[in-house]
Amino acid sequence: MTARRRPANRRAIERISIHHENQFFNVDLGRELVCVERGLLGPVVEVFVNAAKVDTPVDTLVSDAAILMSLLIQYGHPIEEIAKSMKRNPDGSPASILGRAAAEILRAQEGGSC
Repeated sequence: MTARRRPANRRAIERISIHHENQFFNVDLGRELVCVERGLLGPVVEVFVNAAKVDTPVDTLVSDAAILMSLLIQYGHPIEEIAKSMKRNPDGSPASILGRAAAEILRAQEGGSC
């Protein structure tokens, strides 16, 4: 098993609000702080997802699932593989909020790093 790469204590958080299946969610992407002086962030190292209605069954489920996604990332599992493993709608779009979060991580990482 690959060793876990723990995130640094200090990291940037990028919040994305998403409307999915008639519900609102906040997706927070934790990114390493590298090249701060040039305004560039490192890769996403953790993800948090919360429903607009906190402490509901949906909020608990998506929060726990995001923690598992974070652990996959920290153990070196490629986000591309995570994203393509998620269930899809017939049009190819992500079927779940976690699939949308994985797509957002891919988009964020396209921005590049140092």
